[in-house]
Amino acid sequence: MKNKRIRRYAAAILSMLVILLAGCGTKLSSSPFLDDLTVSIQDTPNSGDTTAHEYKMEIKDSAGNPVDVDRVRINLSMSMHGMNHKMKEQMERSGLGQYHTKVYLPMNGDWRAIVSLKKDNSERKISLRL
Repeated sequence: MKNKRIRRYAAAILSMLVILLAGCGTKLSSSPFLDDLTVSIQDTPNSGDTTAHEYKMEIKDSAGNPVDVDRVRINLSMSMHGMNHKMKEQMERSGLGQYHTKVYLPMNGDWRAIVSLKKDNSERKISLRL
């Protein structure tokens, strides 16, 4: 009876360990392709609604040619004492190497962006000041 209980506990612990390790998966890292890209971003505030902003991004290789990636996300944050403003948006492709998104910022100020570029199984994050 005691051996059965020990086996059950051992099986449960082993199962949890396998699930934990499987959940970790492979961590995405950058690649020479992504490391070679330059990103420029343009903020176009809406004249009627100051909280509405359209961000247009261009991605180019080292030769200055526009290139596409699989996914572009932008994480916006504003550091202000006592406030934690954060936004996350998926950018849509509008042309070769061109992406855009429209966001409504809760307030004007010093916003920063972390742009995440993904190509195949690689990912690169770039910090930009808007």
